[in-house]
Amino acid sequence: MKNILLASFCTLMLCSSAWASPRTGVHPEGICTSDFNLWGHSSQCSCDEGRGYDQRAGLCLDSGDSEEITISGAIAAGLAAIGGETTGFEITSKEGDTYELILKVADQEKLSTLDKMWFEVTGELVVIKGVERKERTAIIAEKLGVLE
Repeated sequence: MKNILLASFCTLMLCSSAWASPRTGVHPEGICTSDFNLWGHSSQCSCDEGRGYDQRAGLCLDSGDSEEITISGAIAAGLAAIGGETTGFEITSKEGDTYELILKVADQEKLSTLDKMWFEVTGELVVIKGVERKERTAIIAEKLGVLE
């Protein structure tokens, strides 16, 4: 009986979305509309089969379950990277984990003046594939809160 319970628990944990890997995104190579939404990206773009356009991130994300994450840490603004492969913002937890932040344009403007302040960020975890930096982990920030 003990082995059955242990096997059931392991199966549930391995198959649950909490253990799922984050969705992977690539920049669209197809046709995009020329407008800009609240996130600063085109409202519509065509993507390869098996991927859907996410207008928050401006990326073609693979299909799959999204993984939500909440992280607390210091936000850095105004970052630059080789090939322009950065969102310009990142959060570093007290454990040293670093994530790029995908933000609405209004939040980008606010956070530009609040560099190095501590925030709690909740959103979808994604991996962005690039040319120079290969893969980088990012959070599509849905909720931001200042920590004191």
